[in-house]
Amino acid sequence: MKWHTLFFGSLLFIGLTVSGAFAQPVSLNTIGGFEGTLPSYWTRGNQPSSSTLSWATDQFASLGHSLKITKPSTTPDSAAWISENMCDVWSPQNPKNVDIFVGAWVKTQGVNINPANASEMWWVSYTFWDSAGAFIEETKLPIDQSVATSTGWVADTNSPGETLLPKDSWTTIIKFVAGKNATGTVWADNFVLYGRTTWGGQDWNAGVGVPTGWNYWLPPNGGNDGLLGFGFENTIVTNEAAHSGLYSLKFNLPFGRAAHDAWVGTKRYLLNGPTGPAATQSPTDISQVSGIKAGDVLRIAMWVQGSNLLPDSQAAHPGSWAIGVTPIFHTGYRPNDPYDEIGAHDDVFMLPNATSFGWTQFYVDVTVPSNPGVKALSIRPHVYSLFTGTVYYDDITVQVIGTATGVADGKNGIPKTFELANNFPNPFNPTTMIRYAVPRSTSVSMSIYNMLGQRVRTLVDGAISAGYHEVEWDGRNESGQQVESGVYFYRLQTGEAPLVKKMMFIK
Repeated sequence: MKWHTLFFGSLLFIGLTVSGAFAQPVSLNTIGGFEGTLPSYWTRGNQPSSSTLSWATDQFASLGHSLKITKPSTTPDSAAWISENMCDVWSPQNPKNVDIFVGAWVKTQGVNINPANASEMWWVSYTFWDSAGAFIEETKLPIDQSVATSTGWVADTNSPGETLLPKDSWTTIIKFVAGKNATGTVWADNFVLYGRTTWGGQDWNAGVGVPTGWNYWLPPNGGNDGLLGFGFENTIVTNEAAHSGLYSLKFNLPFGRAAHDAWVGTKRYLLNGPTGPAATQSPTDISQVSGIKAGDVLRIAMWVQGSNLLPDSQAAHPGSWAIGVTPIFHTGYRPNDPYDEIGAHDDVFMLPNATSFGWTQFYVDVTVPSNPGVKALSIRPHVYSLFTGTVYYDDITVQVIGTATGVADGKNGIPKTFELANNFPNPFNPTTMIRYAVPRSTSVSMSIYNMLGQRVRTLVDGAISAGYHEVEWDGRNESGQQVESGVYFYRLQTGEAPLVKKMMFIK
């Protein structure tokens, strides 16, 4: 795996658009930007005449969008936004006997007050089904209609113990509904779905700010508690900058924020596999879903723009005061498939040594693993724990550029570029191998750093001949003492931009 370029400040990511329900996965060639016109995981349900359902930008609690229903008069039927199966991304079910906290943040304007019956009500509901598709129960949360217009955003949530399932729910559907005789305008955002006191099968994508095909993990609790913090409340899909189209993804993280990682990433994509009816079949390995095979090298590229950066910080904290991308291969790709991650690896971008830079393409090259069950890929544009500034991401593409050679296979030859491979094994104890490649004889330094950016060990320091090389690290520092368990970074310094990767040592 290899990557190019360096960064600190604000980022904006754009360029991944997807259409269609997740039940029919799309192929890799649809990955692009943030131009989608519907929120991820949501579809329009009933939309009777004179009512309007919009993915709105005029009001929002986070990420620049909300679900909006405008209903100026009574209608023959209710109006509703309906989610896809929210047992997706991380958990194949919401577990039984867990006090599940559900709800949403809502804002009302000019709604009918004091409803006399269900048809005059506005509400949010969570409905749960078991693995056989049998109904378990519904938690229905009436939206406050004691006043016509709310004062700002209001939390509409269940009471402790109200949602305690007798069975695991393998299908969980959220609805945002205006009854047929309800009137006015209501916005809903930051839906809540997690366990009050223990793990509850979190959704990780409870807001509605990213378009179809995307999801996110944002602190403090992935965003599934209806709240964002630590600077990630500034994360937004915006039209203030774009590499192409109108929109990009913006991270705007203030100096001095608490240390937290975060990402906005794609759903799982078939490896250039079928869409439509063919996608409902069950391919057993990657050769059956596409021409892509184990050992093929995929180039994952994206355009990034940055401002308000601290160029000295990344040098002091390689791998933590940084941005990058995490490509992950998966054995499953449908809702309720286990979220098995194969070959997940954080790749840090080497940003220009400047306080700002214009749209620049960064890329990583990843090799499709040999695991025969690999069917899908997800991509997570990432900001790491200490990064501050503003960055925009856009136009993500995936290309097959060849088959693994050199560093990936250990073959002989002269590489065309400087390369740094994933260490193996990872996690490791007691030793791991680091492979790297240099296209010409040059001075090379390979060093290990801890999470604080402190150099732990220098493995290579001197002139190296052109070709493919490897070096072993035994988990010890310069004094020969074994390091503590944790995350470490290895950095290849040459005459070009340094390359940095992450690994984990476990005692």
